Amino acid sequence: MNSIDGLMFKAMVTNGYRDLKSHYKRVNELNVFPVPDGDTGTNMGLTVNGGIEALKSVDSPSLQIAAEEVGRGMLLSARGNSGVILSQFFAGLADGLKGFDQATVLQFAQAMEIGVKSAYAVVVKPVEGTILTVMREGVEYALNTLHFDTSFSDYFTNLVQKMKESLEKTPELLPILKEAGVIDSGGAGLVYIIEGMAQAIGGRIIEDVSFDFGTPALSVDVSAAFNADTKLDYGYCTEYIMQLSNSKGGPKNFVLKDLIDYYGTLGDSIVAVQKDTIVKIHIHTKSPDKVVTYAQKYGEFLTFKMDNMALQHNETLIDKSRYIATLVRPSKSHSKLACVAVVPSIPLEKQFKDYGATVVINGGDKNNPGADDFLSAYKDADADDIIVLPDNGNSILAAKQAAKLYGADHVHVIESRSLGEGYAAISIMDLVDLGLEDNLQRMNKALEGVTTMNFSKSIRDSSYRGVSIKKGHYVGILNTEIVASQPTLLQSFDAVLRQVPQFDKKGVITLFYGANLSVDFHDSIKTFLGNKYPFFEVYEIDGGQAIYDLIVALE
Repeated sequence: MNSIDGLMFKAMVTNGYRDLKSHYKRVNELNVFPVPDGDTGTNMGLTVNGGIEALKSVDSPSLQIAAEEVGRGMLLSARGNSGVILSQFFAGLADGLKGFDQATVLQFAQAMEIGVKSAYAVVVKPVEGTILTVMREGVEYALNTLHFDTSFSDYFTNLVQKMKESLEKTPELLPILKEAGVIDSGGAGLVYIIEGMAQAIGGRIIEDVSFDFGTPALSVDVSAAFNADTKLDYGYCTEYIMQLSNSKGGPKNFVLKDLIDYYGTLGDSIVAVQKDTIVKIHIHTKSPDKVVTYAQKYGEFLTFKMDNMALQHNETLIDKSRYIATLVRPSKSHSKLACVAVVPSIPLEKQFKDYGATVVINGGDKNNPGADDFLSAYKDADADDIIVLPDNGNSILAAKQAAKLYGADHVHVIESRSLGEGYAAISIMDLVDLGLEDNLQRMNKALEGVTTMNFSKSIRDSSYRGVSIKKGHYVGILNTEIVASQPTLLQSFDAVLRQVPQFDKKGVITLFYGANLSVDFHDSIKTFLGNKYPFFEVYEIDGGQAIYDLIVALE
């Protein structure tokens, strides 16, 4: 095979997705931190799934169209650092394939190089020994070994071989990987995807498997969230993909701006995209019937989805295929300044709302919202300028990627890397009496002055920067580094507390209790602090978070 078109590319990406799905749990197990909050395989799978969903509306043989849809779908669905990097790689690949209905091996290889540059560009300080290294070394080698008679099969054979070699060397470039006894998880996920694409070229279609996204089974009766006495305060989240129909004059008469203007009278949070004769729409409305009637004047639905947002608001039950972005309050009128914050649980939604957040994203147990979640939240915030608190180091890139899609000049991402940092920042925010610059200055200063601690049970034996970690012991994370592993939570808390820099200057300690923490422990830690550190002013919050049994902010 010496050229590929859009249909072949669609088969390749689908096969790559299936290969990743078959191995995503293995990729998850490669995370350096032995706690279940950074599931790289899951994040990458959800990212690629966005591209696969976008491809479902594509039946054109044009390679450009297929690549554009994959790239756009991944950009919107990207979550986690590896997911964002992966989405930028495929978006860059699409840029390199513009104008090509078909591509030769050389043209495709050169487009892959553009993908690598795009992936590197999204990371402020690229680190070698990661997915970026595996991507770059593989693509460079495969391009440099091309000859005039190299087939696509040969090209991908070289690409996969070099990527695997590069992946095996990642521990030599990143000592943390070597100490933990793992290879880079993002690089491993990429290899599965590329290997699946290579197998499609060879005619081997990988059997599809289900993707367990790790979301808990429903434990609540839907009727408790919406019953005969419930008022429809939030409306319906309505999404569709429509094919403009010649029989209805759609391609000739449809005007996207006219649809947006009309839908603006029916609801908010409107996302409208048109590519040739395909239209994609998202809207929050109390009148879905009018949304449907207007659309059907011009075409027919390829997909249609409508969810009661009261359920989404009350119990975060809707769309279990990914982590849920939940609005704490319905959209309000346009304002000069707004705040979007991420939290890991329903109880913390109210806490951050009380401190002035305009829109709160409930990122789910793993607190990993995607770019589409952030983009939707920015639209709901509806302000001249939006301050964003990702509150997770693994979500910062997704927040920034969504900012580019929304309009980066209007979105200001404060790089809060934990719940404790986000809490410190939002607690001094004042959207009413202070302007953008004053708030940014105060909130960034709060981040500089707070020390955070996170505690979770280890899911495997490991080692990190000299700390020996036993499965089932409590890992203690000081800011972003593991500094302790002890049999009990209280022992780990004590060990981490003793390592806090400038400890004598800290006077306020806020404890966020996890969902699985007993009341007895609440009493134990208060007694411990009262006896050993009586100078602390202690605040307690029932955070209800799932992964970290205890989160601490010291100020």
